[in-house]
Amino acid sequence: METLGFLKQKSVFTTLLNRQKMPNDSGNIMLINNIIEGGAIKDTSLLHISPYIIFRPLTEYQLRHIVEGSRKYEIPITFAGGKTGLSGAYANFGIIVDLADLHSSKQQFYIDLENRLVHVEQSVLVSDLIKYIPHLSKGKYIFPIQPASSFKLPVRIGGIISTDASGVTSGKLGSVSDWLDSIRIMTPNGKITNLTKENPDFTKIVRGNGYFGIVLNATFKLYQPEENLKQAIIFGNDVNSAFYGLQQVLDDKIFPLVSEFVISPFKLPGKFANLSETIKWATLIQGSSSEVESFVKVMESFTYCSHKWLNDDEFDDFLKERSTFALLVQTSDKSTDYIAFPGFEDVLSPPKHLPEILSSINSIFEKNGFQKIIFGYGHINFRRGMGLLLHIRLPVPIDYLYKENRAKINIICETIYEVIQTLKSQFNIKHKAEHSPGPFRIWLEPEFRELLREEIELGKAFNNPHLVIYRELLQNKFKNEISSEQDLNRIDKNLPLENQQEFFIESMKFYIS
Repeated sequence: METLGFLKQKSVFTTLLNRQKMPNDSGNIMLINNIIEGGAIKDTSLLHISPYIIFRPLTEYQLRHIVEGSRKYEIPITFAGGKTGLSGAYANFGIIVDLADLHSSKQQFYIDLENRLVHVEQSVLVSDLIKYIPHLSKGKYIFPIQPASSFKLPVRIGGIISTDASGVTSGKLGSVSDWLDSIRIMTPNGKITNLTKENPDFTKIVRGNGYFGIVLNATFKLYQPEENLKQAIIFGNDVNSAFYGLQQVLDDKIFPLVSEFVISPFKLPGKFANLSETIKWATLIQGSSSEVESFVKVMESFTYCSHKWLNDDEFDDFLKERSTFALLVQTSDKSTDYIAFPGFEDVLSPPKHLPEILSSINSIFEKNGFQKIIFGYGHINFRRGMGLLLHIRLPVPIDYLYKENRAKINIICETIYEVIQTLKSQFNIKHKAEHSPGPFRIWLEPEFRELLREEIELGKAFNNPHLVIYRELLQNKFKNEISSEQDLNRIDKNLPLENQQEFFIESMKFYIS
């Protein structure tokens, strides 16, 4: 890479001091084995391995050389953007490419009002589109994909495409794939190509988690909402009653533009606490007058609740408050600090089944020595009526992650695996219905591991660090039985359940410890 103009450095500070050797721009810096910088390139999941090399390319020329070098020397590579995920998707050994400063066009985004389109670079913040499109279109259009986290965190366009994200508008508008018109990508062999929905590779990129190509630019359709939207908040203190009412809302196919939900067995925190002394759940809705009024009427008919009409500013304040709940950990035990551990945070189900589901999860938590779930949040009409998507995570005491408590890490991993399998076997709940699956899909799906191996061999996927770790576990366990790629795939596809659990836990522990 040095022969191509890249400069090896162990710290950015050293580079800035040595001006004579400094490259023309920072995109040429290779940051080698830097613990501090490596620790900063991670998401909120705590699933993290420090990379050996960090690149921050500014141009496609630099990015192409990085991609080609990774393939030539078979070095695992992953790509980071906003770093707001919950699954450790890119916090890996090998090479990490931070795409936050990569530019692929003269303008970061351009709004074509005549054709109701926005052309945008992968590094653009979704929050900027949410803010600027209504302003520049004089209130006529909005950006249709609005992840709740984007109101507080640096969610970027490349990330929402690679995960097929949705968000607070998903009940009416669906996900990225419903609004994405075309994409321009760099393939794993360094070539640049344009894709539309008619191309079979389009769906590999959308929710492909960066495994099969890097998004450079994209074109989205814009949505024209009805004028004079109405907003309300509905709230009460009986959570099971709320689920019953929300089931009726879904059965009646009432899909407002925004419909968000928060619950707790204790009083809700923050601004929500000001609504009632006994508030334990709240629903935040925005839509046409008929949608919002119908929603309120159904909830009042089928649950014990109150409601309040909101103006635009009040609604925005509550929506931002709801967005902060992605970072909140609340438990009944105030004697220690907790972190919200990921792994099964998307529980997509008809609302009527959620009391039983939450009871099953809490039984596993208590059996393994953890606190009950006491806080959840999510989308009521997930992706046009698929169900209520409730976000919950495992409350882990911080001291479980101390070096002297290594045995506790095993309990965390066992609990995550047990919950995932229980949700699948007892309730047919799809794992990671909304968030990036990160390494979890590789840890859980042998068919996907085989596909990824084949695609990497053909040059259609990047060398994947999660797959390298899993492969090493297989080879160590079955070294006397593996003499070819066919042997490895055969053994992998027929792993006994106890080995599947063992490899999941060992892979996860590798990232935590």
